[in-house]
Amino acid sequence: MTAVAVFALAGALGLASEGAKEPPQVVQAPNFTAKGSDGKTHTLQSLTGGKTLVLYFIGHTCPINAEAVKYYKQIGDAYKGKVSFYGVIDTDEKGYIEWKREFQNKFSVLYDPELSIIRSYQAIASPWIVIVSPNGEVSKRQSGYSGPLLTDLNATLARAAGVTPAKIDLKGAPAEETFG
Repeated sequence: MTAVAVFALAGALGLASEGAKEPPQVVQAPNFTAKGSDGKTHTLQSLTGGKTLVLYFIGHTCPINAEAVKYYKQIGDAYKGKVSFYGVIDTDEKGYIEWKREFQNKFSVLYDPELSIIRSYQAIASPWIVIVSPNGEVSKRQSGYSGPLLTDLNATLARAAGVTPAKIDLKGAPAEETFG
């Protein structure tokens, strides 16, 4: 089964109950071990390290992700050192190198050719964002991308970092949620 098929067929995990009277459900982020593009082996704990962690799930052949990556690169750059920002790509090192060459990627990426991280986080589309708090709880999930979702992500990361939201060029970003 291809990564795109897994993204399309996997079920979504809800973080809050539908009823307004119940408090949001606390969801611990699944642990993982994965090799990164920086040559190191990472775990959830090594990536949070007292900081908010953004996991940006990437379908390396997804045409929607090809449009979205430029916005996530800006956000990753804007909060470098203030939050941990890692891509999780549905391929091995060789596939990542090809993807990196095409998109001029600069942020670190975790290789997930067996889709174990993607499945454990139930990332059903590309792009898909999961924000993990410093204590290891999933604090936010975003499916797809759009100008409003990118603005919300920017504001969320600014709050987590204790800084003013970065100026992000959203020219060309869709108005509605878009994903592959």
